[in-house]
Amino acid sequence: MSINPSVSESWAGVRPLPAIDTERKFTAPPANGLGRLLGQCAPMQELFQRLKRVAPTGVSVLLTGESGTGKELVAETIHSLSAGRDQPFVAVNCAAIPATLVEAELFGYERGSFTGAMRSQAGYFERAGRGTLFLDEAGEMPLDMQVKLLRALETRRFYRVGGDRDIPLQARVIAATNRPLADALAENKFRADLLYRLAVFHLHIAPLRRRGDDVYLLARTFLRRLNEAEGANKEFSADSIRYLQEHSWPGNVRELYNTVQRAFILADDEVDLRGASEYGTDIAEPTASHDADVTFRQGMSLSDIERAVIKETLRRCSGNKTRTAAVLGISVKTLYNRLNEYRALD
Repeated sequence: MSINPSVSESWAGVRPLPAIDTERKFTAPPANGLGRLLGQCAPMQELFQRLKRVAPTGVSVLLTGESGTGKELVAETIHSLSAGRDQPFVAVNCAAIPATLVEAELFGYERGSFTGAMRSQAGYFERAGRGTLFLDEAGEMPLDMQVKLLRALETRRFYRVGGDRDIPLQARVIAATNRPLADALAENKFRADLLYRLAVFHLHIAPLRRRGDDVYLLARTFLRRLNEAEGANKEFSADSIRYLQEHSWPGNVRELYNTVQRAFILADDEVDLRGASEYGTDIAEPTASHDADVTFRQGMSLSDIERAVIKETLRRCSGNKTRTAAVLGISVKTLYNRLNEYRALD
């Protein structure tokens, strides 16, 4: 099996894949949750029931939901309730792997198969063993790799890059995406047959704004853990309780945790979430000298408007992607994905 020159060049001087934590511990379920998941609202209780049903089966699962809703925690919970709970849980961010390297990272490679392959290397599928392989941002996988992944899932066998020995695929596959797959299918960026193979069982994770009083449960839990870690006894201010309900939490549970943590650091005794949120916005705001209007032409598509807003925000933030993502209310990973798409179109 050969590999194209661009892959060889990209892997020149390649370093081994990072070590997988095969000793990851999964704690006992809390009173108001399942695994490391917390929730009392109806959507979460329904999710817990479905998790208990699907976890022991071993079928492929597709997780959908907005960024920050906890898709990896859901995958961990499925693993912790499965027959392979004592086997490795391997999480892979598909969007973070260069397109030319996806096959080698997932399936592994043999020594000498390309420049820089000084020794054979097992890929993520092999390293997951009989455990769970979590493919985060699966919707960002290149189309040619989707074909190879589909074949591996259908035949339950695969080859390393440069290898001629077929290897059994023993791991359970859980995939996740925050991208609307209906749009990806319509744009021919995701294969329908792969979607059906991954979504043998589909779970959607509700955004925090639709989880009612769970926002209080989560905030109190985060504050309690921070107090325990720091030996403190801080409490939320009365205004913080109001802010928890008033804010829409576009960054979901991730945003809530970051806000509680920032407010905890800033507080002496009383934790002020509203003030911490405004403090974080002040940090992300660009200087006034960069201020300018953004204009839109009549007839512009929503994607063109989104592109203009992202690029102008990035300019005003002097190219700082972390600040830009904070101002836009999206994850840094999502911002990088959008910028990569724009570069491909330019």
